[in-house]
Amino acid sequence: MSPWEIKRTETFLAYLKKHKNNHELLSALSKKIQHLQEDPFSVGGFLCGHLHGFKSTRLIKNFRLMYHLDEENNIVYLDAVDHRKDVYD
Repeated sequence: MSPWEIKRTETFLAYLKKHKNNHELLSALSKKIQHLQEDPFSVGGFLCGHLHGFKSTRLIKNFRLMYHLDEENNIVYLDAVDHRKDVYD
C-alpha cells in the first residue's frame, strides 16, 4: 500500500503558527505525521457529535491533533492542533 498524502488546512496552519515555539509539540507532531502517512486508521479515534467524521490523537500532555481522512484518494487532512480544551470548539 502506498503511503498516505498529508495535507495541511488553512485552519491547521493558523493553529500551528500559535505554537511555533513549542519544540516538544512540534517534535511530537512530526512523529505523529509519519505514523499517519503509514496507517492513519491505527492512529487516534473517531469523534462524535458536531465533529463526526473527524479523528483526534494525543500529542503531548493535553495537546491534540484533529484530522480527517479522504479514503478514496488516500489523503489525511490535518485540521487543528491545540490544547484539548480549545481544539474541539
